[in-house]
Parts: sequence; structure tokens; C-alpha cells
Amino acid sequence: MGSHGRQRIAPGPGARLLLPGLILLAGCAASRSPSQPAHDATAATADSAALVLEVELRRSAELSDSRGALRVFDQALGVMYRARGKGMGLDGGDVSFDGRPMHREVSAKGAVSYRLGRDDPAGGAQTGDDPWSTIANSGSPQVPAASARVKLAPFPIVTRPSPWLNIPRSEELAVTMLPPLPDVWYRVSLVGAGESVPAIDLGEGRWTFPLGSLTGLAAGRTHVLIEVDTSCGSCPGPGRLRLNWSSHSELEIPLTLL
Repeated sequence: MGSHGRQRIAPGPGARLLLPGLILLAGCAASRSPSQPAHDATAATADSAALVLEVELRRSAELSDSRGALRVFDQALGVMYRARGKGMGLDGGDVSFDGRPMHREVSAKGAVSYRLGRDDPAGGAQTGDDPWSTIANSGSPQVPAASARVKLAPFPIVTRPSPWLNIPRSEELAVTMLPPLPDVWYRVSLVGAGESVPAIDLGEGRWTFPLGSLTGLAAGRTHVLIEVDTSCGSCPGPGRLRLNWSSHSELEIPLTLL
């Protein structure tokens, strides 16, 4: 990854607007209790009125200094409103992400989606520990105006190691970041020339590559790779809105193995 062998995050086959192949398609139909009759008109109306807000984020960046500044490699954020999590994307009016207007795209068949790319105003230019973001829409005849909070994978705040350090392969390497957040998943590895070594999770944001674990890697440029994930298939939102999010962030810390 980075300028020394990084792998960019690419949309899957058929991704045309906002990586639909990656979106978790979770339905949000209201479940009917065994005591309710199948012809319950109220339940049917509530079920047909339900909307799903789908949010998909994939991004990668490199830690460029010890103060948390980032160089963003790739970023793809997609948003779609769909009836019951099925069918074409609906018009939600103007949509913003943490106050930043998103680009509205309409397919030849009329499906509406929204996106932000790598070159949009900095939202990943600095590490941070708050995973919560706000998706707001102005509304349309199909989708009521709403403001929803979604939990997306942050670029974690790392206190150790600093970027561009020289690391002897014969020594232990420690990685320290702010303690993990609830319902946010982390993985840490050291990536060399075609090789990767996983770190051991010590808890509370502490990870280690023990003595001897790096001796098999080739000397030269390398990086610590921190992968962060969040997901929710059907979380409650405002009104009848259900929230479906999936996100993956990769943070690289460039190092040199001696």
C-alpha cells in the first residue's frame, strides 16, 4: 500500500454508483407476532411504509506525522434510500454527510444514489476517535426529511509507533492507540514485501509483535496496517427509517525494517 506497494480498495464487479455489491441488503419489515392475524391492515401499512437508509464506506490512508495528519489514498462513501431495503434507490432530496453536500446520481432507470469520493473536502485528513456521523436529507414525496446518526469506521488515533521510524527486526514492536470503541472491530498487522505478520492483541488498544516475529520479513520499507470495521444490518433510525451501514477503514503507518 501507499507509494510502496499499497493495494487500493476497488469496487467490486458491477459497482456503478455506490458499490452496491458491497452493501448489506437487510430488510426492515416489521415482524408480526403469532397473535396478530395475517390480514392486519395496520401491520401491512407500517411494513409497506418502512424505509431503509443504506450507507457504505471504504477508505484507506497513511499516517504522515505524529500529530495524526493523514494522506488519503482512496475514499468511497455511498448512500441510498430504499423502500423496505429493496428495489431502486429513492429520491431523498438534497443529502449531506456531516454537513458536506453529497453528489446526487441518477441511473438511466431512475435509481437515485449519493456519494462522496477521495477528493471531496477533508473528512479523513486527520485521525479521530468519534465513529458517529450524521446523514441528513431534505426530503421528497418518496422520502421524508430526516437526520440520522450512523457509526462508521474511524481512522484511529495512534500514539505508537510514529511514522518513518527504523525498526530492528530482532526487537519487539509495540503498537498503541486509543482504546477500541464499542461495536468497532480492529485488526493490526505488519506488511512487508509480499509478507504479512499479525500482531497480538493485548487489550485496551495495545498490540505487540513479539520478539522473533519479524525476523522472517525482508529488510526495507514496510508499514503497520490497522484495519477498522463497523456494521449494522437493521438499526433504528428516526421515524420509520431503518439504518443499514457497513464501513471499512485502513490506516498505514510507514516504517523501515533493519
